[in-house]
Amino acid sequence: MTEPTDLRDGLIEGLLAARATEREVFETLGPAARVAPGPDGGWSPKDIQAHLSVWRQRQTDRLTALREGTEEPALAATETDAINAIFHSERADWSWDRVIADADATTAALVAEVRAATVESLADGRISGSIMGNGSEHTIGHLPPIAASVGLESRLFDLAATIEAIVDRGKWPSRPAAFARYNLACFHALAGRLDDARVLLRKALPEQEELRIFAPEDDDLIALRDEIPSLAGG
Repeated sequence: MTEPTDLRDGLIEGLLAARATEREVFETLGPAARVAPGPDGGWSPKDIQAHLSVWRQRQTDRLTALREGTEEPALAATETDAINAIFHSERADWSWDRVIADADATTAALVAEVRAATVESLADGRISGSIMGNGSEHTIGHLPPIAASVGLESRLFDLAATIEAIVDRGKWPSRPAAFARYNLACFHALAGRLDDARVLLRKALPEQEELRIFAPEDDDLIALRDEIPSLAGG
């Protein structure tokens, strides 16, 4: 099998770009803002940074188990909300400095595992897709409200452009490429950048029936709901 250099390098580039974006956004927050609940009473910025880190660590553990031929570490729950609640409780008392240090460490660990992964592993769309999902795509999904609160929305747009360029330059399995573009389209649609979302959906929807079925019901795409059938045609 041909070495997927672009895929490996792209995954690493995406992880490092996501961490750099997180660092820039979170460093602008003062002590009170770091621990203030979100607008809906949900997680604080500190909680969100810890959440992003723990899922990177989870992805690292999965890749390590795959590389070593061992069992993937079991989770204490099966539902995502329950898993997140457990992870949150484990880190609720962490200091800000510890959370930030953990974010750097988990990113470095995941990058190391991507470097060590076999060609076959990276060529498996489920694996490369989960690396993206627990890496740069996860950052894109959680940071917009925080970035907006400190006037750094442009950094998220830069990160989105970086991810799109990484996928566009090729050698990606079709499924994770389609899902990456779809998730970016949702990000742009929520930000009111509908033309950017349309371009991405024209590439993503024709590739995956699963996305064509889901998109008409996706609240992230409400602004484009009437256009989904035509966008699915490419």
